Amino acid sequence: MTRTKLPERNLDVLRAIAVFCVVANHTANNVIGHNTLVAGWIGQAGVQAFFVHTSLVLMASMEKDGAPSRKGWIERFYIRRFWRIYPLAIAVIGVVLLLRVPDGAAYAPARSFSAAAIAANIALLQGFFNQPFILGVLWTLPLELQMYVLLPLCFLVARRRSFKGIALLFVIGCAMAIAYTSGKDVIPGIWRLRFFEFVPCFLAGVLAYWLLRRGKTPALPSYAWIALIFADLVLGLAAWNLWVESWAVRAGFCVILGVTIPLAAEMAESHFTRAAHTIATYSYGIYLLHPIALWFGLHVLRDQPPIVQGVAATGSLVLGCLVAYHGIEKSGIKLGRALAHQRGPLVVEPAAP
Repeated sequence: MTRTKLPERNLDVLRAIAVFCVVANHTANNVIGHNTLVAGWIGQAGVQAFFVHTSLVLMASMEKDGAPSRKGWIERFYIRRFWRIYPLAIAVIGVVLLLRVPDGAAYAPARSFSAAAIAANIALLQGFFNQPFILGVLWTLPLELQMYVLLPLCFLVARRRSFKGIALLFVIGCAMAIAYTSGKDVIPGIWRLRFFEFVPCFLAGVLAYWLLRRGKTPALPSYAWIALIFADLVLGLAAWNLWVESWAVRAGFCVILGVTIPLAAEMAESHFTRAAHTIATYSYGIYLLHPIALWFGLHVLRDQPPIVQGVAATGSLVLGCLVAYHGIEKSGIKLGRALAHQRGPLVVEPAAP
């Protein structure tokens, strides 16, 4: 079977923009002192772009592993994902508890957590057990983990050329989102399944994979790719201004992104795409560690000039990401591949925040 070709450099750019949006949102919140509509949407859009990117790349990862004809492909998928997500998340939770980093804004006081809360955070099941997040940005990881239950089924649907299967997935996904948002106060226990609200966002990556499998030549030149991303951001902001916290706005942003991924030709290799690839490689660490870096620069060094605070925050983030990736992430990826009996060159699968 012909392997689906992904526009990898374009996806690196998307992932780099996504993590920049999240960091920009939290930086603005800490500098201004409160969340604004624009900053809030930028952060939300960054997270949703991660969801689209991750589900698309994981579809291709399962295909590369020989799914569904190769025996044990679902088990290997879960093994790889466990060792990709958990090691760094657990390490960051330990650092936050040790240094007493606030779970929210850099200036907020540190909180104490019960043993049950710590256990739920380590398991990344905070929402399921109604426990607080030790670090605010951890809210996205349980959503991703719960979505993994559905991704192998989504892969089986997406590998077929039938539009009916993809359409049915979106009907079910939208029904799940509506059920959660409309029934979380009346349907017993549904509050434990917040990932329902984001299923259409993940499905947009599945849609992108389905479209790329068709192998059609991109209709737009590569330089249109960044313009498409920013046009989607602006359109999403306009809708967010009318319907803040709406699952439909998030879903619409993601579906547009999923549809446009196959439209633009892949960008040529350049200093820009190499920089984007580097940022994408370290993006999981950037996502998890930037609140700690902001706390260090803006709170621990609060009496220092702004330039010193900015350099300290940036420097600590860069150093932390280097240590996190080469000391923890890369080892986890290799171990996951070894336990899954996977061979071939090391490929860094994404970890969606």
